[in-house]
Amino acid sequence: MQLLRQSIELSVVAVFSILFAGYAVFIYPFEKLNEKLSTEVREKKVKYATFS
Repeated sequence: MQLLRQSIELSVVAVFSILFAGYAVFIYPFEKLNEKLSTEVREKKVKYATFS
């Protein structure tokens, strides 16, 4: 019974680790690239920039 519980816990951790790694490798770079290329984001950065 304990072996079954440990294997289930390990598989849950493995699934979430794979999902996190997949997001970090495949989705996040495209989100950052889209943010850098977006004119709306650039306009908001200029609008809300604090000038010293």
